[in-house]
Amino acid sequence: MADISDNPNIISQAGDYNLNTVKILSYRKNEEEGRMYEMDIKQITTNIELTEDIFSGFIHGSLLVYDSQDVRSVLPITGLEKLELSFNTPGLPGVNAVRDEGHPYHIYKIEGAQQDKTNPRAQYYQIYFCSKEMYFNSFNRISQAFSGPVEEGVQKILHSKDGLNSKKRFIFEPTKTNTKYVIPNLKPFDAIKLMGNNATSGSYNNTGYVFYEATNGFFFRSIESMLALGGSIARPAAFKYNYQITNTSSNDVENDLLNVIRYEFKRPANVLFNLNEGMIASRMITHDTFNKTISETNFDYLDSYGKFFHTEHEDGFKAKRKSVLPIAHFEDTEKDLAQQHMAKLMVGSSTSKIHDHYENADPATTVQNRLSQRLQMRNVNLSLQVYGNTMLHAGDIITFDMPLMRPLSDSKAKSQSNPYWSGRYLIMAIKHNISVVDERHEMSLKCMKDAVRSEFDPQLNQTIISEKEYNTKLMNIYELDKEQIKNDLLEGI
Repeated sequence: MADISDNPNIISQAGDYNLNTVKILSYRKNEEEGRMYEMDIKQITTNIELTEDIFSGFIHGSLLVYDSQDVRSVLPITGLEKLELSFNTPGLPGVNAVRDEGHPYHIYKIEGAQQDKTNPRAQYYQIYFCSKEMYFNSFNRISQAFSGPVEEGVQKILHSKDGLNSKKRFIFEPTKTNTKYVIPNLKPFDAIKLMGNNATSGSYNNTGYVFYEATNGFFFRSIESMLALGGSIARPAAFKYNYQITNTSSNDVENDLLNVIRYEFKRPANVLFNLNEGMIASRMITHDTFNKTISETNFDYLDSYGKFFHTEHEDGFKAKRKSVLPIAHFEDTEKDLAQQHMAKLMVGSSTSKIHDHYENADPATTVQNRLSQRLQMRNVNLSLQVYGNTMLHAGDIITFDMPLMRPLSDSKAKSQSNPYWSGRYLIMAIKHNISVVDERHEMSLKCMKDAVRSEFDPQLNQTIISEKEYNTKLMNIYELDKEQIKNDLLEGI
């Protein structure tokens, strides 16, 4: 751990951190001093976890403490307290949830209290905390109509006392959605999620926004805005990681910070699931009750791929042929899988002007794209264990250079990068893990990749394995049974 009394801005080794504040603020007030009772628990904290996730909405985390003064009963800790927490990587901005400069977290649960086997007067227990907004999300309900740009309604819910009652900054991507939502008594986060599902980006082709909290504020944005800048060029990577098969720490701090401690791939390929769920192909049947018309819209993943920004790009622009599914005809259909539109069948309403001059998003142009994009995020998922770096947030782009996992020809040969799965990844979630005992800060990054670094070769004229055709004559199972009985009887004679 970096000693903040020396120089808090210098990293001496990968995993260094400054733990500035860990303090509990009681719900009880000291009447003489006119302020809340408080207790510094920095010295009894053994481990800290804090998570940002673009799909969970709010920051949450936990502390593991070793308590030999029974702070849990003396203060006491009831689940109504606040937690001041401040830490950072030396020289970088970090978590600053304190009274004077930030927003303290709220303690909501104590769990796993158990006696230390070596010291009968000491105990371990876990303190769980979350953002204040999670509490307001639990007991507030939104039953209101919102009209106009979606981001204006989201901002009202975020900052309203009847909503999330947040005082934190709001970073949003402008929409071109001019519609009206009647929220049917939903919790604030669910109301925002409902509004965000059909929000159409002002600069990108996609539909569907995510709402989430990072340590630098609340975000309301499309996935594509995380992948590109200003609707026109790929977003630069915030950090570059690599993995060495002989991955050991060295005296080179910069090199260690770039190294991945370990990694794991989840679902690098799951074609049948993607086909059935609608990522690859689908058909939307829409019904206009006013005009009494029915229309069909087919979605083709391979055909639409080049219309959107993905994790990989071509010289900063949209890549046309870097999809995770190769272009190849399936069996003797003379079609690729993206042309099998009946794999997923959906029905929606395209009736317009339901709310006078406000226009609902057309499901024929939104639902299929949104569904496919979300499923693409569940495909090539990469978990990275890396050294702590409080500069990174959920929603950032990183690069990961992974070698081909095969033997080298000799000791001097260099590893080759994986041509498909190396490259750019979007961070979907970050979990900070500070081990005070080991004096080490690590992070677990959950990342996704919706493109390959080098495009797969298309195969439209592949050789089809000829299958043996059995006699097409219908076969009655009872006739077969008679033959078997006859043969068995003859064997017994």
